[in-house]
Amino acid sequence: MDFFSVERRLFMNKIEPYSAITYTMDLSKNILELREKIAIDEKVLAGLKKDNISEKEYYSNIYIHYQNKHLYYVLILRHEFGKNLFGNIFSKSYYDVLSQKGWIMFRQDFRVSGYSNKDSEQLYVDFFHEYFHTYFPSSISFDSKIANAYYQQCRVAYVNDAYYICAQGLFPVIEYLHKLVGKFDGESIFRIKENFDKTKEQVESISQPFKTNIDFFVRMIDNVNLLIKEHIFSKSIEKDEEPSIINRNRVSHGIFTREINKKDCLQLFCIVMALKSLSDIIETDNRRKQILNEIKEIAKIIKELNIKQ
Repeated sequence: MDFFSVERRLFMNKIEPYSAITYTMDLSKNILELREKIAIDEKVLAGLKKDNISEKEYYSNIYIHYQNKHLYYVLILRHEFGKNLFGNIFSKSYYDVLSQKGWIMFRQDFRVSGYSNKDSEQLYVDFFHEYFHTYFPSSISFDSKIANAYYQQCRVAYVNDAYYICAQGLFPVIEYLHKLVGKFDGESIFRIKENFDKTKEQVESISQPFKTNIDFFVRMIDNVNLLIKEHIFSKSIEKDEEPSIINRNRVSHGIFTREINKKDCLQLFCIVMALKSLSDIIETDNRRKQILNEIKEIAKIIKELNIKQ
């Protein structure tokens, strides 16, 4: 069926289940098709409500519509997990080693061939700098207009070699995203180090089809939290030796003794993307669960209507 034909869909008098799934690791085409279908079917439902159809028939159409919406979120989750399923080129311990050096691998499909003659620090600096617009795109957005503006300004600062300005702007973005991942309720003063358990609980609650992938995301939040605790947001006084990993306290209070550089900013961008990825996945799964609950309620209504007949 041509799901992109708006006119054709609007003339139909019932909602059809979406069944054109390709079952490949790249489900982006299916996700786009289904999103378009759901939008059109909303208009079809509005038309059906005006038509002289039975209450049972109307709710049966709603039931199929919500099944399609549930499938939409399932496909997004499968797509996100699927991107990482066959992309792991490093051992789990290697991700831990990288995080101890300040690098958070927010995806498992990084390919760093051609950089093998350089040490690991310079390797990732060169890799992320070369593919800066690919892995830290301007197209991503946050619910907060302020956080979104900071992120975009930080990108501009980075490409113009204004690394101190870039780093200073990324610290609040990281805190904002950490609150989102941990579902901070705003009822108390936010302290990022007190949010670690909440973030891990949220990540572990994600529904997913592949055990290996949830392990990757749990490990990722563990590494992010450890990096924040021991380095990025750790306490540091002026007489302390200047750390190799950027420290917010030293940068914000003017006690740093070295130039803020490209590596510092790229490592902060990696944390931003890791938290953004986790936040999006958690939100998608929460919406899927909400839709599933609504499907159950609609099923109850249809059952009651069947009993009345």
